[in-house]
Amino acid sequence: MHITIVTIGSRGDVEPYLALGKGLLLAGHTVRLSTHDRFRPEIREAGLEFSPITGDPRQLVEDEAGKRWLESGRNPVRIMRRLLDVSGPFFSQLLQDCETAMAGTGAVLFSVLAFPAYHLAEASRIPAVAAYLQPMTRTRELPSMFVKAGGPGFWNLWSHVAAEQITWQPLRREVNRWRRSLGLGPLPVSGLYRPVYRSMPVLYGFSPAVVPPPTDWPALVKVTGYWFPAVGDNRRPPERVTQFLDDGPAPVYVGFGSRPERRPQELADLVLAAVRQAGRRAILLTGWGGLTVPDSSDDVLVVDEIRHDWLFPQMSAVVHHGGAGTTGTALQSGIPSIVVPSFADQFFWGERVAALGVGLNLPRRKLIPESLAGAITATSDPAMGRRAVDLGVKLRAENGVRRAVDELTSIFNL
Repeated sequence: MHITIVTIGSRGDVEPYLALGKGLLLAGHTVRLSTHDRFRPEIREAGLEFSPITGDPRQLVEDEAGKRWLESGRNPVRIMRRLLDVSGPFFSQLLQDCETAMAGTGAVLFSVLAFPAYHLAEASRIPAVAAYLQPMTRTRELPSMFVKAGGPGFWNLWSHVAAEQITWQPLRREVNRWRRSLGLGPLPVSGLYRPVYRSMPVLYGFSPAVVPPPTDWPALVKVTGYWFPAVGDNRRPPERVTQFLDDGPAPVYVGFGSRPERRPQELADLVLAAVRQAGRRAILLTGWGGLTVPDSSDDVLVVDEIRHDWLFPQMSAVVHHGGAGTTGTALQSGIPSIVVPSFADQFFWGERVAALGVGLNLPRRKLIPESLAGAITATSDPAMGRRAVDLGVKLRAENGVRRAVDELTSIFNL
Protein backbone atom coordinates (compact mmCIF):
# COMPACT_ATOMS: atom_id res chain seq x y z
CA MET A 1 0.00 0.00 0.00
CA HIS A 2 1.16 3.54 -0.71
CA ILE A 3 0.96 5.62 2.48
CA THR A 4 1.66 9.34 2.80
CA ILE A 5 2.70 10.91 6.10
CA VAL A 6 2.37 14.69 6.40
CA THR A 7 4.01 16.63 9.24
CA ILE A 8 4.97 20.26 9.80
CA GLY A 9 7.49 21.77 12.20
CA SER A 10 11.02 21.43 13.54
CA ARG A 11 13.18 18.31 13.86
CA GLY A 12 11.23 17.08 16.86
CA ASP A 13 8.07 17.20 14.74
CA VAL A 14 9.68 15.18 11.95
CA GLU A 15 11.94 12.46 13.40
CA PRO A 16 9.14 10.39 15.00
CA TYR A 17 7.34 10.25 11.65
CA LEU A 18 10.56 9.31 9.90
CA ALA A 19 10.90 6.39 12.31
CA LEU A 20 7.27 5.42 11.70
CA GLY A 21 7.80 5.68 7.95
CA LYS A 22 10.80 3.34 8.17
CA GLY A 23 8.68 0.86 10.08
CA LEU A 24 5.98 0.95 7.42
CA LEU A 25 8.63 0.57 4.71
CA LEU A 26 10.02 -2.54 6.42
CA ALA A 27 6.48 -3.91 6.58
CA GLY A 28 6.33 -3.80 2.79
CA HIS A 29 4.57 -0.49 2.15
CA THR A 30 5.61 2.36 -0.07
CA VAL A 31 5.91 5.47 2.09
CA ARG A 32 6.02 9.14 1.20
CA LEU A 33 6.95 11.65 3.90
CA SER A 34 5.85 15.20 3.21
CA THR A 35 7.52 17.92 5.24
CA HIS A 36 10.01 20.78 4.92
CA ASP A 37 12.83 20.64 2.41
CA ARG A 38 15.61 20.85 5.02
CA PHE A 39 14.79 17.23 5.96
CA ARG A 40 14.87 15.91 2.39
CA PRO A 41 18.35 14.26 2.53
CA GLU A 42 17.70 12.03 5.55
CA ILE A 43 14.22 11.11 4.33
CA ARG A 44 15.57 10.04 0.95
CA GLU A 45 18.50 8.24 2.63
CA ALA A 46 15.96 6.23 4.64
CA GLY A 47 14.40 4.98 1.39
CA LEU A 48 11.20 7.01 1.68
CA GLU A 49 9.67 9.17 -1.02
CA PHE A 50 9.77 12.88 -0.26
CA SER A 51 7.33 15.67 -1.06
CA PRO A 52 8.10 19.24 0.07
CA ILE A 53 6.00 21.48 2.31
CA THR A 54 6.42 25.22 1.89
CA GLY A 55 8.53 27.12 4.39
CA ASP A 56 11.73 26.63 6.32
CA PRO A 57 10.68 26.18 9.97
CA ARG A 58 13.85 27.82 11.25
CA GLN A 59 13.38 30.93 9.16
CA LEU A 60 9.72 31.12 10.12
CA VAL A 61 10.35 31.09 13.87
CA GLU A 62 13.28 33.50 13.57
CA ASP A 63 11.01 36.15 12.06
CA GLU A 64 9.34 38.51 14.52
CA ALA A 65 5.95 36.83 14.04
CA GLY A 66 7.52 33.44 14.72
CA LYS A 67 9.24 34.66 17.86
CA ARG A 68 5.99 36.11 19.16
CA TRP A 69 4.23 32.80 18.46
CA LEU A 70 6.78 30.82 20.48
CA GLU A 71 6.39 33.35 23.29
CA SER A 72 2.66 32.63 23.59
CA GLY A 73 3.12 30.43 26.62
CA ARG A 74 0.23 28.08 27.32
CA ASN A 75 -2.57 30.43 26.30
CA PRO A 76 -4.41 28.78 23.39
CA VAL A 77 -5.97 32.07 22.25
CA ARG A 78 -2.55 33.70 21.85
CA ILE A 79 -1.10 30.52 20.32
CA MET A 80 -3.79 30.35 17.66
CA ARG A 81 -3.87 34.07 16.87
CA ARG A 82 -0.11 34.26 16.49
CA LEU A 83 0.00 31.00 14.52
CA LEU A 84 -2.27 32.64 11.96
CA ASP A 85 0.16 35.56 11.78
CA VAL A 86 2.96 33.09 11.02
CA SER A 87 1.11 30.80 8.63
CA GLY A 88 -1.20 33.27 6.90
CA PRO A 89 1.22 34.31 4.13
CA PHE A 90 1.75 30.74 2.94
CA PHE A 91 -1.47 28.96 4.00
CA SER A 92 -2.76 28.70 0.44
CA GLN A 93 0.56 27.23 -0.70
CA LEU A 94 0.42 24.76 2.20
CA LEU A 95 -2.92 23.47 0.92
CA GLN A 96 -1.47 23.02 -2.56
CA ASP A 97 1.62 21.25 -1.17
CA CYS A 98 -0.55 18.81 0.77
CA GLU A 99 -2.60 18.13 -2.35
CA THR A 100 0.57 17.42 -4.34
CA ALA A 101 1.96 15.18 -1.61
CA MET A 102 -1.16 13.03 -1.51
CA ALA A 103 -1.51 12.53 -5.25
CA GLY A 104 -1.90 8.83 -6.01
CA THR A 105 -1.62 7.67 -2.39
CA GLY A 106 -3.83 5.05 -0.75
CA ALA A 107 -3.92 6.39 2.82
CA VAL A 108 -2.65 9.33 4.83
CA LEU A 109 -1.30 9.90 8.33
CA PHE A 110 -1.07 13.49 9.55
CA SER A 111 0.29 15.45 12.50
CA VAL A 112 -1.59 18.13 14.44
CA LEU A 113 -0.51 21.07 12.26
CA ALA A 114 -0.91 19.07 9.04
CA PHE A 115 -4.71 18.99 9.38
CA PRO A 116 -5.36 19.90 5.68
CA ALA A 117 -4.44 16.30 4.88
CA TYR A 118 -7.67 15.10 6.52
CA HIS A 119 -9.88 17.17 4.21
CA LEU A 120 -7.98 16.04 1.12
CA ALA A 121 -8.34 12.42 2.22
CA GLU A 122 -12.08 12.92 2.61
CA ALA A 123 -12.29 14.43 -0.87
CA SER A 124 -10.23 11.57 -2.33
CA ARG A 125 -12.15 8.95 -0.33
CA ILE A 126 -9.04 7.40 1.13
CA PRO A 127 -8.44 6.43 4.77
CA ALA A 128 -7.04 9.12 7.08
CA VAL A 129 -5.44 8.50 10.46
CA ALA A 130 -4.50 11.21 12.96
CA ALA A 131 -0.95 10.43 14.11
CA TYR A 132 -0.26 12.74 17.03
CA LEU A 133 2.59 13.26 19.48
CA GLN A 134 0.41 15.13 22.00
CA PRO A 135 -2.88 14.00 23.63
CA MET A 136 -5.75 15.76 21.85
CA THR A 137 -8.76 13.48 22.45
CA ARG A 138 -11.55 14.60 24.76
CA THR A 139 -11.74 12.91 28.14
CA ARG A 140 -13.24 13.49 31.57
CA GLU A 141 -10.17 12.04 33.26
CA LEU A 142 -7.54 14.59 32.15
CA PRO A 143 -7.80 18.30 31.33
CA SER A 144 -6.70 19.73 28.03
CA MET A 145 -2.93 20.11 27.78
CA PHE A 146 -3.54 23.88 27.67
CA VAL A 147 -4.90 23.81 31.23
CA LYS A 148 -2.56 23.62 34.21
CA ALA A 149 -4.80 21.86 36.73
CA GLY A 150 -7.50 19.25 36.29
CA GLY A 151 -10.76 19.05 38.20
CA PRO A 152 -14.08 17.22 38.14
CA GLY A 153 -15.00 15.29 35.01
CA PHE A 154 -17.22 18.03 33.59
CA TRP A 155 -14.42 20.60 33.99
CA ASN A 156 -11.85 18.40 32.24
CA LEU A 157 -14.25 17.69 29.38
CA TRP A 158 -15.14 21.36 29.03
CA SER A 159 -11.45 22.31 28.84
CA HIS A 160 -11.11 20.08 25.77
CA VAL A 161 -14.23 21.52 24.14
CA ALA A 162 -12.98 25.06 24.77
CA ALA A 163 -9.55 24.28 23.30
CA GLU A 164 -11.16 22.75 20.21
CA GLN A 165 -13.29 25.83 19.65
CA ILE A 166 -10.40 28.22 20.18
CA THR A 167 -8.42 26.45 17.47
CA TRP A 168 -11.36 25.86 15.12
CA GLN A 169 -13.21 29.16 14.96
CA PRO A 170 -10.35 31.30 13.53
CA LEU A 171 -9.93 28.77 10.72
CA ARG A 172 -13.58 27.86 10.11
CA ARG A 173 -14.39 30.19 7.22
CA GLU A 174 -11.13 29.57 5.34
CA VAL A 175 -11.29 25.81 5.80
CA ASN A 176 -14.96 25.59 4.78
CA ARG A 177 -14.28 27.76 1.72
CA TRP A 178 -11.52 25.33 0.76
CA ARG A 179 -13.74 22.31 1.45
CA ARG A 180 -16.33 23.67 -0.95
CA SER A 181 -13.64 23.98 -3.63
CA LEU A 182 -12.91 20.28 -3.05
CA GLY A 183 -16.58 19.39 -3.51
CA LEU A 184 -17.13 18.81 0.21
CA GLY A 185 -19.80 20.20 2.49
CA PRO A 186 -18.82 22.67 5.21
CA LEU A 187 -18.10 21.48 8.72
CA PRO A 188 -20.49 22.75 11.40
CA VAL A 189 -19.82 25.62 13.76
CA SER A 190 -19.14 23.02 16.46
CA GLY A 191 -16.10 21.88 14.51
CA LEU A 192 -14.53 18.52 13.76
CA TYR A 193 -15.42 16.48 16.80
CA ARG A 194 -18.81 14.98 15.96
CA PRO A 195 -18.42 14.47 12.19
CA VAL A 196 -14.77 13.41 12.28
CA TYR A 197 -13.11 12.41 15.53
CA ARG A 198 -15.80 9.99 16.62
CA SER A 199 -15.10 7.85 13.57
CA MET A 200 -11.46 8.49 12.63
CA PRO A 201 -8.63 6.35 14.03
CA VAL A 202 -6.05 8.18 16.17
CA LEU A 203 -2.56 6.87 16.90
CA TYR A 204 -0.58 8.49 19.70
CA GLY A 205 3.20 8.28 19.52
CA PHE A 206 3.89 8.34 23.25
CA SER A 207 4.01 5.65 25.91
CA PRO A 208 1.08 4.50 28.05
CA ALA A 209 3.61 4.41 30.89
CA VAL A 210 3.97 8.19 30.51
CA VAL A 211 0.35 9.10 29.70
CA PRO A 212 -1.99 6.27 30.78
CA PRO A 213 -4.88 6.15 28.27
CA PRO A 214 -8.11 7.45 29.84
CA THR A 215 -10.81 4.80 30.11
CA ASP A 216 -13.32 6.98 28.22
CA TRP A 217 -11.24 7.31 25.07
CA PRO A 218 -12.93 5.64 22.06
CA ALA A 219 -11.70 2.23 20.92
CA LEU A 220 -10.30 3.82 17.75
CA VAL A 221 -7.78 5.76 19.84
CA LYS A 222 -4.54 3.83 20.38
CA VAL A 223 -1.49 4.77 22.45
CA THR A 224 1.28 2.83 20.75
CA GLY A 225 4.46 3.92 22.52
CA TYR A 226 7.09 6.36 21.27
CA TRP A 227 8.12 6.26 17.62
CA PHE A 228 11.85 5.84 18.06
CA PRO A 229 14.19 4.45 15.39
CA ALA A 230 14.77 0.71 15.75
CA VAL A 231 18.53 1.26 15.61
CA GLY A 232 20.70 4.36 15.83
CA ASP A 233 21.90 6.00 12.66
CA ASN A 234 25.47 5.84 11.42
CA ARG A 235 26.45 9.43 12.22
CA ARG A 236 29.61 9.40 14.32
CA PRO A 237 29.69 11.87 17.22
CA PRO A 238 32.43 14.50 17.03
CA GLU A 239 35.71 13.35 18.57
CA ARG A 240 35.81 16.39 20.84
CA VAL A 241 32.50 15.25 22.40
CA THR A 242 33.72 11.74 23.11
CA GLN A 243 36.95 13.18 24.51
CA PHE A 244 35.04 15.54 26.79
CA LEU A 245 32.93 12.64 28.07
CA ASP A 246 36.07 10.62 28.80
CA ASP A 247 37.79 13.45 30.64
CA GLY A 248 35.53 13.63 33.70
CA PRO A 249 32.27 12.70 35.42
CA ALA A 250 29.03 12.55 33.46
CA PRO A 251 27.98 16.10 32.57
CA VAL A 252 24.59 17.78 32.43
CA TYR A 253 23.06 18.37 29.01
CA VAL A 254 21.38 21.74 28.45
CA GLY A 255 19.42 22.61 25.30
CA PHE A 256 16.22 24.49 24.55
CA GLY A 257 15.26 23.18 21.14
CA SER A 258 14.02 25.31 18.27
CA ARG A 259 12.99 28.44 20.17
CA PRO A 260 14.99 31.47 18.96
CA GLU A 261 16.20 33.53 21.91
CA ARG A 262 15.91 37.30 22.01
CA ARG A 263 18.80 37.46 24.50
CA PRO A 264 20.84 34.31 23.88
CA GLN A 265 23.95 35.52 25.68
CA GLU A 266 21.94 36.30 28.81
CA LEU A 267 20.46 32.80 28.82
CA ALA A 268 23.86 31.21 28.16
CA ASP A 269 25.35 33.14 31.08
CA LEU A 270 22.50 32.00 33.30
CA VAL A 271 23.08 28.36 32.36
CA LEU A 272 26.83 28.61 32.95
CA ALA A 273 26.31 30.20 36.34
CA ALA A 274 23.83 27.48 37.32
CA VAL A 275 25.90 24.46 36.30
CA ARG A 276 29.00 25.87 37.98
CA GLN A 277 27.04 26.70 41.12
CA ALA A 278 25.87 23.09 41.13
CA GLY A 279 29.45 21.91 40.67
CA ARG A 280 28.77 20.05 37.41
CA ARG A 281 30.26 19.82 33.96
CA ALA A 282 27.92 20.55 31.06
CA ILE A 283 27.33 20.07 27.35
CA LEU A 284 25.46 23.09 25.98
CA LEU A 285 23.56 22.78 22.71
CA THR A 286 23.44 26.09 20.87
CA GLY A 287 20.20 25.13 19.08
CA TRP A 288 18.18 27.60 17.04
CA GLY A 289 18.34 29.96 20.00
CA GLY A 290 22.02 30.64 19.34
CA LEU A 291 23.20 29.88 22.87
CA THR A 292 26.95 30.01 23.12
CA VAL A 293 29.88 30.92 25.33
CA PRO A 294 33.10 32.58 24.19
CA ASP A 295 35.04 29.31 24.31
CA SER A 296 34.45 25.79 25.44
CA SER A 297 36.38 25.09 28.62
CA ASP A 298 37.32 22.20 30.86
CA ASP A 299 33.85 22.10 32.41
CA VAL A 300 31.61 23.24 29.53
CA LEU A 301 31.49 22.01 25.94
CA VAL A 302 29.39 23.82 23.33
CA VAL A 303 27.99 21.83 20.38
CA ASP A 304 25.84 22.84 17.42
CA GLU A 305 23.97 19.58 16.85
CA ILE A 306 24.23 16.06 18.18
CA ARG A 307 22.12 12.90 18.35
CA HIS A 308 20.05 12.94 21.52
CA ASP A 309 19.54 9.18 21.56
CA TRP A 310 23.31 8.66 21.65
CA LEU A 311 24.16 11.50 24.05
CA PHE A 312 21.45 11.46 26.71
CA PRO A 313 22.27 8.06 28.27
CA GLN A 314 25.77 9.37 29.00
CA MET A 315 24.54 12.43 30.92
CA SER A 316 23.91 12.83 34.65
CA ALA A 317 20.80 14.94 33.92
CA VAL A 318 19.09 16.46 30.89
CA VAL A 319 17.81 20.05 30.90
CA HIS A 320 15.48 20.62 27.97
CA HIS A 321 12.47 22.57 26.74
CA GLY A 322 9.90 19.78 26.98
CA GLY A 323 9.18 19.16 23.32
CA ALA A 324 7.33 15.88 22.82
CA GLY A 325 10.19 14.17 20.97
CA THR A 326 12.96 15.43 23.25
CA THR A 327 10.97 14.44 26.33
CA GLY A 328 10.47 10.92 25.02
CA THR A 329 14.15 10.51 24.19
CA ALA A 330 15.17 11.83 27.61
CA LEU A 331 12.78 9.47 29.41
CA GLN A 332 13.97 6.52 27.33
CA SER A 333 17.57 7.30 28.32
CA GLY A 334 16.81 6.54 31.97
CA ILE A 335 18.32 9.84 33.13
CA PRO A 336 16.48 12.47 35.25
CA SER A 337 15.11 15.45 33.35
CA ILE A 338 14.67 19.10 34.17
CA VAL A 339 11.98 20.46 31.87
CA VAL A 340 11.98 24.22 31.25
CA PRO A 341 8.74 24.72 29.30
CA SER A 342 7.72 27.95 27.61
CA PHE A 343 5.23 27.03 24.88
CA ALA A 344 2.10 24.95 24.26
CA ASP A 345 2.40 21.23 25.09
CA GLN A 346 5.82 21.67 26.71
CA PHE A 347 4.07 22.56 29.98
CA PHE A 348 2.11 19.31 29.85
CA TRP A 349 5.24 17.23 29.37
CA GLY A 350 7.03 19.03 32.18
CA GLU A 351 4.13 18.25 34.50
CA ARG A 352 4.15 14.60 33.45
CA VAL A 353 7.89 14.29 34.13
CA ALA A 354 7.40 15.76 37.62
CA ALA A 355 4.31 13.62 38.32
CA LEU A 356 6.23 10.46 37.40
CA GLY A 357 8.99 11.45 39.83
CA VAL A 358 11.70 11.17 37.16
CA GLY A 359 12.62 14.83 37.04
CA LEU A 360 11.53 18.36 37.75
CA ASN A 361 9.36 20.97 36.07
CA LEU A 362 10.88 24.47 36.05
CA PRO A 363 8.79 26.90 33.95
CA ARG A 364 10.78 29.47 32.02
CA ARG A 365 9.42 32.39 34.04
CA LYS A 366 11.05 30.89 37.16
CA LEU A 367 14.42 30.27 35.50
CA ILE A 368 17.25 31.97 37.36
CA PRO A 369 20.74 30.63 38.17
CA GLU A 370 19.74 29.62 41.69
CA SER A 371 16.58 27.75 40.65
CA LEU A 372 18.35 25.86 37.86
CA ALA A 373 21.32 25.03 40.09
CA GLY A 374 18.94 23.72 42.75
CA ALA A 375 17.10 21.60 40.21
CA ILE A 376 20.37 20.16 38.86
CA THR A 377 21.45 19.27 42.39
CA ALA A 378 18.05 17.67 43.09
CA THR A 379 18.52 15.23 40.19
CA SER A 380 21.20 13.50 42.28
CA ASP A 381 18.44 12.10 44.52
CA PRO A 382 18.88 8.28 44.43
CA ALA A 383 15.13 7.61 44.45
CA MET A 384 14.60 9.89 41.45
CA GLY A 385 17.49 8.17 39.69
CA ARG A 386 15.99 4.72 40.29
CA ARG A 387 12.59 5.80 39.00
CA ALA A 388 14.21 7.28 35.88
CA VAL A 389 16.17 4.07 35.26
CA ASP A 390 13.07 1.89 35.74
CA LEU A 391 11.00 4.02 33.36
CA GLY A 392 13.79 4.01 30.79
CA VAL A 393 13.93 0.21 30.90
CA LYS A 394 10.17 0.04 30.36
CA LEU A 395 10.22 2.46 27.44
CA ARG A 396 13.13 0.71 25.73
CA ALA A 397 11.20 -2.57 25.97
CA GLU A 398 8.28 -1.04 24.09
CA ASN A 399 8.30 -0.93 20.32
CA GLY A 400 5.97 1.91 19.47
CA VAL A 401 6.76 1.78 15.76
CA ARG A 402 5.91 -1.91 15.51
CA ARG A 403 2.73 -1.42 17.52
CA ALA A 404 1.71 1.48 15.29
CA VAL A 405 2.40 -0.55 12.15
CA ASP A 406 0.31 -3.41 13.55
CA GLU A 407 -2.55 -1.02 14.33
CA LEU A 408 -2.39 0.47 10.85
CA THR A 409 -2.40 -3.01 9.33
CA SER A 410 -5.66 -3.64 11.17
CA ILE A 411 -7.13 -0.25 10.29
CA PHE A 412 -6.38 -0.62 6.59
CA ASN A 413 -7.39 -4.32 6.54
CA LEU A 414 -4.06 -5.34 5.05
